[in-house]
Amino acid sequence: MNSSLRAKLVMDAISRAIDCDFQVASNLMGEIFRNSTGQQIYGVCCGLADAARQTLVRLYGHQGPETMWTLAAPDPDDEPQHPAHAFSLRFITAFANGDMETCQALYLAASKASADDYAHSVIALLGDVARLARRALLQLAEGGEEPVADPH
Repeated sequence: MNSSLRAKLVMDAISRAIDCDFQVASNLMGEIFRNSTGQQIYGVCCGLADAARQTLVRLYGHQGPETMWTLAAPDPDDEPQHPAHAFSLRFITAFANGDMETCQALYLAASKASADDYAHSVIALLGDVARLARRALLQLAEGGEEPVADPH
């Protein structure tokens, strides 16, 4: 699979996930996994995280030079968080803040987990990107602006 096709499939998966067509989005990600190396999947994760970063900028504007993005997770005392979801929020946050060393470390840890946990981590990343995009579309619609068909 060449990088152009992989990028198209990632964008299609994001679009399907935004539309809550999770089965098709999952199938697209499965095709990407089957036809990609670990390095290429890292690139997919960075692409997903960049889509989340762009959505955050659309929702909240650009951060100043002395500020950092943070994403809140449920309190672990209330409900334990699955490691895949912790990976997703941490990866998006690190990427949005330009911390590529942390992105690489998080990805390496996820890739060394079981095959199911590894795939679940990437799918959780896709799911969080889709949730952010749906929130952006809803906020734009409520604000009276026309929502864009695909914010990325």
